[in-house]
Amino acid sequence: MNPKLFRLLIPVCLLLLFGLSQTAFADTKCIDGNAGEYDCKDITLVSHLALDQIGGDATNGVLGNDIWGWESSSGNEYLMVGLRDKTTFVNVTDPANPVVVGYLPSHEAGLSDYRDIKVYKDHAFIVGDVPYTAHGMQIFDLTQLDGVASADMPATFTNTAHFDGIAYGHNLWINEATGFAYIFRSDKCSAATYMVDISDPLNPTTAGTDGCLTVNGADSDAECLIYNGPDTDYQGRELCFVGSDDTAYIADVTDKNNLVTIVDFAYPNVRRAHQGVLTADHSYWLISDTMDEMMGAEPNTNTVIMDITDLDNPQYVRRQNYPTTASDHNIYLKGNYAMMTNWRSGFRVYDIGNFANWQEVGYFDTHPESDDPGPKHGAWSHYDHLKSNVIAVSDVERGLFMLQIERPPTDVTLADVVGQSRQSMLGASLALLVGIGAAVVLTRRGRQQL
Repeated sequence: MNPKLFRLLIPVCLLLLFGLSQTAFADTKCIDGNAGEYDCKDITLVSHLALDQIGGDATNGVLGNDIWGWESSSGNEYLMVGLRDKTTFVNVTDPANPVVVGYLPSHEAGLSDYRDIKVYKDHAFIVGDVPYTAHGMQIFDLTQLDGVASADMPATFTNTAHFDGIAYGHNLWINEATGFAYIFRSDKCSAATYMVDISDPLNPTTAGTDGCLTVNGADSDAECLIYNGPDTDYQGRELCFVGSDDTAYIADVTDKNNLVTIVDFAYPNVRRAHQGVLTADHSYWLISDTMDEMMGAEPNTNTVIMDITDLDNPQYVRRQNYPTTASDHNIYLKGNYAMMTNWRSGFRVYDIGNFANWQEVGYFDTHPESDDPGPKHGAWSHYDHLKSNVIAVSDVERGLFMLQIERPPTDVTLADVVGQSRQSMLGASLALLVGIGAAVVLTRRGRQQL
C-alpha cells in the first residue's frame, strides 16, 4: 500500500472505531432523561444483569435484596448480591462485562426475603430472615472466587463456616477496625442488637455477657465505628449509631461487658429510623426513616439530618426533602456525594458540599412503573467502593445495575468538604470585617453586633 495513503487511512479508521464505540454505548447513555426504559439524569448505564441472569426467578418469588463487594489480593473485584434463596457472586473487574461466578445457597435451603452481607478479613458474613427462621450467620471464604475456572461457572458453593448463635437476623454491620459484627432484629436481645466477636472469622463467638445491646425495642440497622468527632468526651471510643422502630440512639460499646447508652431520642415524625451514615467529620448523622412516607407522616422522600457535635444532646437540623414520594431506604457517602437507594425512585445522588443547600447530581430510576411509597420494590441498596467508581445497585425485580455518574465525586472526604464550606464562610466573614474596618471605625457596640 502507498505509505501516504496508509497514513491518511489511520485517522479515518480511528474515527470509525470511535464512532462505532459511541454508537454501541449510546443506548446506555442518559439522553433526554432516558436510558432505554429507565428515567435518568446524568448517570450512564454501564451494564445490567437481569434478575434471571443472577439466579433469580420472579415467577417463583426468588427476588433480589442486598448487595456488598470485595476485592481479592489479585485485584479482581466481586459483588455479593442477595437473593431469596442464595447469594450470587459476580466478577465486576470489568464493570461493562460482569460475570456470574457462582452461588452460595441459603443455609439449609431456607428462603429469606431479607438478606444482608458484609465482609471482614476476606470472608463474607451473611444473615437472613423472613420467612426462614433458622438461617444463622453464614461465613464464606471469598478467596475461593479467584480460583473458579470459566468452564465451571456458575459454581455452587457451600458454607466455609456457620454461626448458630442466632436463629435469624434482619441486618448486619461489621466494624472492621475492631473485628465485631452487630446483628439487628434477630431472635435474641428482644430483636435489638446482638454482638459477635469475629476477630477469628471461622470461629465467631458471642461478645460480652450475653451479646445484647438492648436500649429501646427492636433495632433496624446501625453504623458502629471508632469515634473521631468533635465531642472530646468520646474520642477514640467504639460507638454505635443505631436506628430503632420509633427512636434512634447512640451507645458506647467499647467494653462489651459494660455497655453505655449515651442518648436515646426521637426526632419529629419518626416512624422507623431504618439506616443512617455519619459524615466523615462525625458531626452529622444522616438518617433514612423508611416508613415516614409510607405511613403518611411526610409527603416526600427525605433524609433526616441530626447535628451530633454534642453526642449527649443531638439536635434535629431539618429534613432534606426530594422531589419524589418513594420511601427512602439506604444512604451512604462518597466524597462530597450522598448516594441513596430509595426503593421505587431508584438510585439518587446529591452533592452535599454546601451542607445547607444540597444539589441534585443525578438519578437512575430502576423502577420506572411508579414512585409510590412502600418497601420491597425497586432499588434495595448499592455498593460504591469499586476502583472504577462505577456504582453497583441491586434491584428487587430487575437484578444488578452497574451505573456511572457522569460527574464523579471529588476525591475528598466529607470532613474536607464541610471544613472547606465552614472555612469559606469564615473567610467571607473576615473579608467583610476587613472591608468594613477599612471604611469606618467600629464602635464597641458595632463590634458586638458583628
